[in-house]
Amino acid sequence: MGFYLHRVEEYFQKMELEGFNTKSPLKWSFYFVHTNSGELQDVYAELKDHSYHLDYLNETEDGLWQLKVSKIEVLTPDKLHRRNLAFNELANYCSVDTYDGWEVDKQDALN
Repeated sequence: MGFYLHRVEEYFQKMELEGFNTKSPLKWSFYFVHTNSGELQDVYAELKDHSYHLDYLNETEDGLWQLKVSKIEVLTPDKLHRRNLAFNELANYCSVDTYDGWEVDKQDALN
């Protein structure tokens, strides 16, 4: 998946307009997709020691497997961009088909 810093910067501007405080901890979620669960478990094994929470590892309706991990932290556009690049590399390293991107949750990070 291609990630570009200018797009991340634009998204951060949009987030701020929508009321996100991007200088406070937010819940960041990251997705990986593969044809089976084994390699996705390898991805999580690499991430769990870095304070990532396993939200789910589920089979989708189309027979693929999706891993969702999350972490509560403060990210800058540059740091998120570097994270995207690193997660692309991690997917390749673990022979996972796709690092499928991220989302951010506006909810109170303490919940």
